[in-house]
Amino acid sequence: MNNDDAAPLKKVIEELLETYNLKSGFTQVRIQRIWSQIVGRHIAKRTSEIRLKNDTLFVRLNSAALRTELSFAKTKIIRNLNRQLGEDIIKEIVFI
Repeated sequence: MNNDDAAPLKKVIEELLETYNLKSGFTQVRIQRIWSQIVGRHIAKRTSEIRLKNDTLFVRLNSAALRTELSFAKTKIIRNLNRQLGEDIIKEIVFI
């Protein structure tokens, strides 16, 4: 397989994800995998749920103090997540 074959395969996979409404689930799994890289292990350990709905990421944390602290870093977290994802998927984060 050469590079000429890789681009069409990527496009086919993206189209399949769109067609069968799997893209948001796939994106959510990607976000869960990179979450600890973005926020660090300490915060990731205190994260109990990550859910993507439309362009909003809902993050359940087990610490009220941590929710407050992370609310000040929302813009940076969104920027870093979108950079890792390779596209601007997340527009807002809600810490719950």
